[in-house]
Amino acid sequence: MPFDPQNASVLIPHKPPFVLVDWLLYADEKKSLCSFKIPEGNIFVEQGFYTTPGMVESMAQTAAAGTGFLFKKGNKPVPVGYIGSVQKLEVIEWPPVNAEITMEISLLTNILQVSLVSCKVKYEGRIMASCEMKIFVNSLS
Repeated sequence: MPFDPQNASVLIPHKPPFVLVDWLLYADEKKSLCSFKIPEGNIFVEQGFYTTPGMVESMAQTAAAGTGFLFKKGNKPVPVGYIGSVQKLEVIEWPPVNAEITMEISLLTNILQVSLVSCKVKYEGRIMASCEMKIFVNSLS
């Protein structure tokens, strides 16, 4: 199904310098996909590479952007979400500064306001990191 890329920063509650997604490339009820070009001077860049905490937060913000898109589509305010846990974290590589990475989030299960999602960060087709996250969404915000 065609999808017009959306400015991800208007779909999440985060503010600079803590915005770690640029574009929402796709979103539906089960999946979201964002891109992010890692700028030099980013708070999560060390020795020329995007660190593990940055990748984890970019994955979480991709989930937030997909949720924010669906809420806006339903004429509801963008909710605030919180990472409940990160499990099965595997880091294979750290992408370099100025790389454009993509984050892919797939919903595994959703119970009330808690979602379990599978997450991946990719650069040039290679998986950089992956994990599962439990995310709590406060839809009353």
